[in-house]
Amino acid sequence: MGTPFYFPTRLIFSRDAPSDLIQELGKDPIPQVLLLTDRGILASGLVEPFLKKLNGEGIHATVYSEIPGNPNVQELLPAYEAARQASATHVVALGGGSVIDVGKGVGILLAHPGFDWEDIQWHRTSLQRPAYPVIAIPTTAGTGSEVTKVAVIGDHTGFKMGVLHPFVFTRSAIIDGSLALSLPPRLTAATGMDALVHAIEAFTGKRASATTDVFALAAMRRIVNHLPRATRDGRDLDSRQAMAEAASWAGIAFDQSGLGLAHALGGPLTATYHLHHGLGIAVLLPATLSFNYPAIPADRWEALRDALGMPGDSQPADLAEWSRAFLKDLGMPTRLSEAGLLKKDIPQIAEETTRMAMFGNNVRAASVPELIQLLEANF
Repeated sequence: MGTPFYFPTRLIFSRDAPSDLIQELGKDPIPQVLLLTDRGILASGLVEPFLKKLNGEGIHATVYSEIPGNPNVQELLPAYEAARQASATHVVALGGGSVIDVGKGVGILLAHPGFDWEDIQWHRTSLQRPAYPVIAIPTTAGTGSEVTKVAVIGDHTGFKMGVLHPFVFTRSAIIDGSLALSLPPRLTAATGMDALVHAIEAFTGKRASATTDVFALAAMRRIVNHLPRATRDGRDLDSRQAMAEAASWAGIAFDQSGLGLAHALGGPLTATYHLHHGLGIAVLLPATLSFNYPAIPADRWEALRDALGMPGDSQPADLAEWSRAFLKDLGMPTRLSEAGLLKKDIPQIAEETTRMAMFGNNVRAASVPELIQLLEANF
């Protein structure tokens, strides 16, 4: 059986995202734009250069900014209604993963009037046609949502059930590191660590391929070199651009090869304590590496070691300690208790982890008792 690789998104590595947006929209006649963002980005002033360019070209844009972190269907539907009222032909998603996921959801619903999002989530109905054009412009270097075929939006109960389909790919993604120049150190580190774990799990996961390895290893090398610099000096444009590009490469890798145990555990962990996704994933990295390292194939170790910048005499057993040192250098927690985990919740989190989609792709199989032991050992 062959190994598929399908990636239709047009990537634009940019130093002037507003101008590149105009060029992308210019491919179509008389676009009507819904510009999705969130309140923080709107207040930061990042939206204004885009609106100025759009207005200067005579392109009408409606701004919708009521998108929270970790959106559910209750937040998706008003955004879709705003697009419908604006007769939008294009969706521009300017923001982090939550904004981009909502943008992808709006694009799907515009192409399927009358469809219920939860019916799509739970496979009670299937997608019939490609989404309306979505142009993603990430403002953080982490989620990779701009290059994936999944939109992760909670159902009405808050359960994060992603819609995964080739129609969910964005049409274009504009990658401009300057949009993250004002991101504070804490968020820079958390989002960057999310991208690093994407790359590590894409490389070590069961569905890794020679093609995804190219993206995953390149992303690791970039992130290890540039995330500490971007965290220490947010105005370092070269590191911001390097991180933006690496996050997209990591996104391409994991979208094709899947994720693993850190993200499987991260789902219930972040939902239980309302943690930032990147923070939750980061603090789980040492724990999951300490569990996974015996299963890493010997013929893949050298490439992983070198991409992470570990010394030449390092062994897989050194991965957990390496990751703790890297997190410490970024000023991030290295133990689960520091992120808010309570011992009483460990059995429930372990049980819920086994129901996460990426659980089965982990390089080493795990039982609920093993997950409990893993969490307790890294508490």
